[in-house]
Amino acid sequence: MHVTQAINAMGGVLRSAIVNDCEITDFVIDSRKVVEGSCFVAFKGDNTDGNLYAEQALKDGAVLAVLEDEEVFNRMSGNRVLVKSSLDALKTVGAYNLGKFKGVKVAVTGSVGKTTTKELISCVLAAKKKVYTAYGNYNNELGVAICAANLKNRSGFAVFEMGTNSAGEIAALSKYIKPDVAVVTLVGHAHIGRFGDIDGLAAEKLSIIDGMVDGATLWVHDSCRRFIGERELSRVNVRYFGTDMMSHVILAEKNRTASGDFYFTAVMRNTPYCFKLNHIYSHFVENSLAAIGIGMSLGLSYTEVMKGIRNFQPADGRGKITEYGEYKIIDDTYNAGFESVMGAMNNLAEIPASQKTAVIGEMGEIEGFEEQLYQKLIKRAQELKGVNFIFVGGGFKDFKEADNIRIVAEKTDAMKKVADVEGGIMLFKASRSRRFEDFINHLQKEKEQRAV
Repeated sequence: MHVTQAINAMGGVLRSAIVNDCEITDFVIDSRKVVEGSCFVAFKGDNTDGNLYAEQALKDGAVLAVLEDEEVFNRMSGNRVLVKSSLDALKTVGAYNLGKFKGVKVAVTGSVGKTTTKELISCVLAAKKKVYTAYGNYNNELGVAICAANLKNRSGFAVFEMGTNSAGEIAALSKYIKPDVAVVTLVGHAHIGRFGDIDGLAAEKLSIIDGMVDGATLWVHDSCRRFIGERELSRVNVRYFGTDMMSHVILAEKNRTASGDFYFTAVMRNTPYCFKLNHIYSHFVENSLAAIGIGMSLGLSYTEVMKGIRNFQPADGRGKITEYGEYKIIDDTYNAGFESVMGAMNNLAEIPASQKTAVIGEMGEIEGFEEQLYQKLIKRAQELKGVNFIFVGGGFKDFKEADNIRIVAEKTDAMKKVADVEGGIMLFKASRSRRFEDFINHLQKEKEQRAV
């Protein structure tokens, strides 16, 4: 896409100044991420005004600046465009790209496992054709627009992620993407406080069908079968994955290896297929079922799908495992829905190791359900005698400690306890806002200083 092409695709253009009509390599909203050929889209944020960084962005290699501030536009030189709304401009460029895309569009939503499932699907499909995968967890209106604006039209597949904070968001994102294939990973407790109950949350997730094209396929975890009604069945082809024997992709068997990862068997069309997943999380195995179903339904061979599953590695903060001296660290610090926390705790308990520690923080977006859900975590921790738990945050302060449970209200105090742990496997998991990656960084620094 060239500069003039991008401007012509934008909605709400007020003025433009073009010095050189060159090619745009990518669209960015963070001036620090500008590279040669970028289009910098300036946003006025709560703490900073991106328009003020536009001039520097052009100096750093950007070939176009999208501005909302007329004063900044007037005093700058170089390729620039003044728009009513940077978000609308970015969305219309994304819509233009989506309209030109000839490949298969896949969209993933759900309460937990969205990013992991998206990455698993991408790994599988990449064995067949080039795949465009949406960045990280760019799953809200702005994030999806950025990913659509950067969509590479030569790709055979494009895989997007959709999240929600309020009713109507998933339907709007789906109508924007118009997916050929969609996945609902699970309906759990994430954001439940904003939807009243589990049925309201399920309705929001399933509204992904509102934008799906005719003849599209919706893959749903079989635990969500009770939420599927005539509306869904009449609009799309519904396919299930999970452990239910009536599902279209069935997890028939899974076996943990001595190193903690899995061999498992999935049955599809009455045929068993064997796979290897190089991770300790058993819920990643169930996420894999959606990728297997989609891959084989889109014409990939068993060998191609098998290689894709085997090649999967989680992203940073999503269960990535690193070894640091006497420690094996499970970095699951990016987010923490109730189901994913419980799953991580259970999986840690199953791993064959003599020393296991779980550092668990507060969960976000469970308004009104905190006490109930934290009580369940504490109760389960008491049952997992082979794991030492450190629960961190004010949400846990009223619970009692046990032989294997420590409650620490303040993060700084918890860091001291973490630094005292002598090796073994350590799991770190909490809501993104709690920044639990600080524990990992602190642990590494402490051990480095002691080694000097």
